[in-house]
Amino acid sequence: MAQAIAKRTTRTHIGLALIALGSVMILANVSVAANFVSTIDSQTMGAPAATALAVLQFLHNAVFDPTALLPIACGILILFLAFAGVFFGLILLRDRTRAVENA
Repeated sequence: MAQAIAKRTTRTHIGLALIALGSVMILANVSVAANFVSTIDSQTMGAPAATALAVLQFLHNAVFDPTALLPIACGILILFLAFAGVFFGLILLRDRTRAVENA
């Protein structure tokens, strides 16, 4: 019985740590995206024009400098790992005793 409780608390701690780490990674990535959007000078030319220019600059960099896509791929990988960490943390926090009782 004591081992089951110790195992459950270890799983709980690991699950909470994964959820916390994944949440921090997601929030850090959101702040980077917000900083990018805030650097666009949309006050002087308007939001649609600034967005169009940002997209055109991104496409120009992607066509003429393929190494510019590496940070984007890394950002996608980091977001995937963050969401996977939160998902596995939630799986570890799931209580299995209710599933046995309902069966």
